[in-house]
Amino acid sequence: MLNDIKVVFLDVDNTLLDFNENAKLCLKITFEQFNLSFLDNYYTVFKRINDNLWHEVEKKIITREQLHEIRFDIIFKELGVNANGKAFEKAFLSNLNKCTIFVDGAMETVKYLSKKYIVCSASNAPYIQQVERLKNSGIDKYLTHKFISEELGAVKPDANFFEKCCNRLNFYDKTKMVMIGDSLSADILGGKNFGIKTIWFNFEKQTPPYKVEPDFTVNFLSEIKNIL
Repeated sequence: MLNDIKVVFLDVDNTLLDFNENAKLCLKITFEQFNLSFLDNYYTVFKRINDNLWHEVEKKIITREQLHEIRFDIIFKELGVNANGKAFEKAFLSNLNKCTIFVDGAMETVKYLSKKYIVCSASNAPYIQQVERLKNSGIDKYLTHKFISEELGAVKPDANFFEKCCNRLNFYDKTKMVMIGDSLSADILGGKNFGIKTIWFNFEKQTPPYKVEPDFTVNFLSEIKNIL
């Protein structure tokens, strides 16, 4: 159990909202809008390239803006699809803003946490996308603050992301904070870099690489009640 926690930082994608299922659905919808055939393996290619690009954003190799410039050009080149990657990216993001498929137990967990703690989202995704998705999902009413890297000017796992969150909260006691998220490289490493407790939501039931050691690990959001 974690005692005396006051502030809970919650990742959004694949922690509250199921990015995998949302992206898969929106990818198919956008292909249909562009009159393109959508094959079963396309999402697998999207996920691999998308994950690699986001890791490069976390490492500051590329910016989030560059990711959106190049993502579908790279995907289409590998798939052999003849389409305008930048136009497709814009349509894909517009569709993604409207998709709000939850991770199992997300709403119940946020409601539970909001009764006991200051609950804040902490996300690297585009600002408008996350604001709209959180609003459309109904989760935003249980969040005290929505911290999004594009608006903060810092990206997880940079400790500066959390420093800016603390400045907005006017709360600085690291012993009373915890970061919950699915990404070892962004959420858990970010929390560790800042010196706060971490709970890894092992959303995809991975075998931990142990390069980053979370303080706690859960496979289901409902298990968070046993820690907080």
